Amino acid sequence: MPNDTAPPVPGPRRTLAECAEDVRAAREEVAARRMQPVTQTSLLSARRELLRVMEVYADELIARRLPVPPQLRDDLRLLRDIRSNPGSDWHRRGKPL
Repeated sequence: MPNDTAPPVPGPRRTLAECAEDVRAAREEVAARRMQPVTQTSLLSARRELLRVMEVYADELIARRLPVPPQLRDDLRLLRDIRSNPGSDWHRRGKPL
């Protein structure tokens, strides 16, 4: 019988350099998706990926007991607020910006 209380197996750890590169690439992708013509679905996908990699980077910093840089912290807060606001473009699929 499987043990349902076993902790999840953590994924492979990322180096901070890899995390920083992922964030840089995701930022570039969001910027590229903002160029004309804007497709809401692709921009939304790029924003979600940016938020995901930023959270991974912040988690890796925290796991190493390092401070989260203010710019990363502020950008995370902004993206999380946009995502949670029902009136934001984050939730409007198929509508122009």
